[in-house]
Amino acid sequence: MTKFSEIAQPGMILNMSTRTTLGWLIRAALGKAFIEINGGVGDKKDCPNHDAIVVEYGGRLFVGDAVWPRCTLTPVKKYDEWLRNGEVYNLRLLRVRKATTLQHRQAAQWWLGNVNGKPYDAYAFPRLLWKATVGDWLPCAAGMEWAWYCSEGIKGAFDNAGIEVYNKNNPTPLTTYKRMLSGELDYVAKL
Repeated sequence: MTKFSEIAQPGMILNMSTRTTLGWLIRAALGKAFIEINGGVGDKKDCPNHDAIVVEYGGRLFVGDAVWPRCTLTPVKKYDEWLRNGEVYNLRLLRVRKATTLQHRQAAQWWLGNVNGKPYDAYAFPRLLWKATVGDWLPCAAGMEWAWYCSEGIKGAFDNAGIEVYNKNNPTPLTTYKRMLSGELDYVAKL
C-alpha cells in the first residue's frame, strides 16, 4: 500500500474525513449535500470534513493544518499513522489543474507565512453550519479576518499564487470535493 509520505509534494491539497468531534459535526451538516452530489448514493460518514495543504519547511515535508487552537505543521509521517489507524480516512490527494509546480510551491509558501501559527477561526464554524443549511448568500468571509479555518487557508494560498480554485468566499471541504468532481482539481490518489 502506498504511504502518504511517499507521494506528498508541496502545494498538494488533502481532502479527507476524520474521526473527531468537529469532523462529525461538519459531516452531519454537509452529509446530505454530499449524498446528493453523488446521485443519492453514499453515507454521511464518508463526507469530507477537513482540508489541508502539503508544505515544505526546513527541507522537510509537513501538512499545513488549520486546527484548534492554532494552525500548525503536522509531520507527514503522522498522517501515515492516522491513515493506518483509521483516525483519517477517505484522504484524497489533489493538485490544482491550472497551477504549475511553481504555483503549487508558492501556495504552500504563502500558507506557511500567512496561516501557520495563526488562530483557528472558530467564529466561522456557526456561520458555515448556517451556510450549509440555507446557502451561501452573504458575500463576506464567514469568520474573523485574522484567523483561519481549513478550506479558507487553502483558498487564500492559491488566490495569492494567482489561481482561483473555489470561486466563492466561504469554501468548505465539500466545496473542495465538488471542485475535484468538476475537474478543477486533479485527483492524485485516495488513501
